[in-house]
Amino acid sequence: MSDVLLLARRFTTQGAKVNGGLKFELGLPPKPDSVGIILLTGVPPMRLTLSLSLLFTAAMPVWAEMPAPKGHVLLTLGGAVTETNLPARSENDGGLLGYLEVQHEGAAGFDAVTLDGLQQFEIAIAYGPEGNQRDITFSGPRLSDVMTMAGADGKTAKPMAMDGYQAEIPWSSIAAHQPIVATHANGSPMGIGGYGPTMIVFPPTDDVDLAQEQASQQVWALAYIGVE
Repeated sequence: MSDVLLLARRFTTQGAKVNGGLKFELGLPPKPDSVGIILLTGVPPMRLTLSLSLLFTAAMPVWAEMPAPKGHVLLTLGGAVTETNLPARSENDGGLLGYLEVQHEGAAGFDAVTLDGLQQFEIAIAYGPEGNQRDITFSGPRLSDVMTMAGADGKTAKPMAMDGYQAEIPWSSIAAHQPIVATHANGSPMGIGGYGPTMIVFPPTDDVDLAQEQASQQVWALAYIGVE
């Protein structure tokens, strides 16, 4: 028996056993590109290949692969993304994204099933035209989770509405304030013609300056998020 030191992804410590008694520290990596060390103890040399195979099978990243959309794509993330399930777009491809002059080398397309499959959060705010606002409870996944699934964590998001309006949200703000990509309002799916199909929604804040900044970033009728 001997100890084997392996270079691998960084893991949170959690005891685990595989292959009839092989002991090692295992957990899920916080980021797909992070690096750390795993210590395996008591690994017989002739069983090492099989043990490593089992180890790295168990240690796949949380966002290992972007599933192909099965329904209508509600939201597209393009640009500096590493996980894609949509083909590249050129300047002559037409459609709404063609009208918006969006080009990319491949993008992450989210349908309703994928967005609803992420952890859901609710944010209740007063929203609407000035002088006619009403309380609305928006719900959907966090923008940070959507970007992480597309391999875009740590990057800047540039959400674009169907009319071409575009905002810019740095990752520092996304991580600190955790806006959501709202897909529902008061429990009902948001459609085109209202604030849908998706919308960026920030939690309420008492900071007047921050609230004004975030108001310009709460893009509704959201069609596309450029990532830089």
